[in-house]
Amino acid sequence: MMNLTAVSLGPKQLHSLMCCAAALLLSACQQTQIVFTPTEPPSLASFDTPNSLSTHLPESGVIIPVTDPMFSDEVHTELDLPYQLHRLALVQSNSSAINRISLAAISPQTSFNNPDILQLALQEKARALAIHLADPCLETFSIRVSLHSINLSLTCPDDVNHIYGLLVQFWQSDAFVDAATAPVDIDNIRRQLKLNKHLNAFSGAEIDKVWREKLLGPEHPYNKVLNNDELFDSLSLKQLQQIQQQAVSQAQWHLFLPNSQAKNVEFDLQASIKQWPMLTTSLPKSLSKSSPHADKLETTTPKQTKKIYLIDAPGSVQTQVRLGYRIDYRIGYRIDHSINHAIGHTVDSELGDTSETSQLSSQEVALGCRSLSALMGRSFSGRLYYDLREKRGLTYGIYGQCANAPLSSSIKFYGSTAIEHTGAFVAGILDHLALVKTQSASQGEINALKTYLMGEDVLSQDNSIQRENQYLQQIATGLTQVDVQKLNAELQALTPKRLQQLANGAFSGEPLIILRGDIDKIIPDLTSKLPEWQLERVKVD
Repeated sequence: MMNLTAVSLGPKQLHSLMCCAAALLLSACQQTQIVFTPTEPPSLASFDTPNSLSTHLPESGVIIPVTDPMFSDEVHTELDLPYQLHRLALVQSNSSAINRISLAAISPQTSFNNPDILQLALQEKARALAIHLADPCLETFSIRVSLHSINLSLTCPDDVNHIYGLLVQFWQSDAFVDAATAPVDIDNIRRQLKLNKHLNAFSGAEIDKVWREKLLGPEHPYNKVLNNDELFDSLSLKQLQQIQQQAVSQAQWHLFLPNSQAKNVEFDLQASIKQWPMLTTSLPKSLSKSSPHADKLETTTPKQTKKIYLIDAPGSVQTQVRLGYRIDYRIGYRIDHSINHAIGHTVDSELGDTSETSQLSSQEVALGCRSLSALMGRSFSGRLYYDLREKRGLTYGIYGQCANAPLSSSIKFYGSTAIEHTGAFVAGILDHLALVKTQSASQGEINALKTYLMGEDVLSQDNSIQRENQYLQQIATGLTQVDVQKLNAELQALTPKRLQQLANGAFSGEPLIILRGDIDKIIPDLTSKLPEWQLERVKVD
């Protein structure tokens, strides 16, 4: 039987017990000190094929995309069509009863003004039309918006003339206000714009806004046509109408129809002209159509130095990383432009004297942007993913992005890492960027890169939507089908030396580095591992 007799404690014993309890509480509340991960030299994967398998595997790097055009252009000289008419070159056998119609606005030389606002407004218009007309076809509405293109699509079994009639309603001058054609809820659009701003701040997407500002400079057109906070708060139907009409006035129009052999595809050209939206309002000076070369004006391009920009996110358990280069003005080696002879010999001899510089053509920028972003950041087989995730466990994923736009091209590497890995993660990326400039890739790695890039093209050609998007991107960036074929030829002829020269051009100078995380926790690690880099806090509005 237990003895439950009470035990009395003296004053000294009670004081000692209280001190012990207080010490235990303090030790439990004390924050665990962060142990930062050490840096390691970069590690590369081996692409050597074992001798036992080499005779049984197909030759790599020889995938050649289909050169047959995805679309055929219809020309009707007897009519003054407001759009360029394209038809699918082949009948889609797997969906012969479904017609996909796309109406695309392209502005190759001048970016659209407030495309983020216009995207939400067009989505709201689709919702209003679907309720007003009760047309099932509107439930398939899709929109793809970039700074230079706005593509609206509907996919349904209806007659193409009916689908076309629905699409042009989005661009009529009274589309957002006319009660007969379902006016939009301007209050809801304003709420969505404000909500998106808060969601971006909460999710960390604000780092990409800072990336654009630091990469291009505040006066670059791409930083002046987006995120108009003042307009988000005061947007009216009249202002929305002006934004829409400015887009209509500056756009080149492209209409995509199914193959003429498909069902329900006989298109009434005369009726389409009568339905075409007309500009009926005069644009105010602030929203008037820009001159063709408005975005070509000289802007001050920020010169990157050894500086890391920090966005504070107190309490964050991870650090977001953006690191990369603007390459449209940075690559400066000499290139022989006669790349039409690329098939049949290597491109190394075409580089000539690298001490002489010249501005790159659009396809040359595309070659460096695409090949280097894939070499370093193509997920599992990219250098950064292999080393920083598979070998060292510093991240769940790190990826490369080639942004090849008409007014700027850049390569960006992005990912997230734990607080204790921040310094090692950033240093690891920098080490790999330095390595690719000083050490040639193996032929096995080049073959794997070619296979990846060319295979990516082949897969995209099996999807009419992707081919349509690629076609619009080519128009926006000024690439012709011949240019694309030349680019593929250069990829086929890519050598280790050529890739190294591309890397030395693209990755010259200092990269732009932006981090978002708990600054107070990561600064000691960054200062220790990257002592030559200056740290600067950035406040995000």
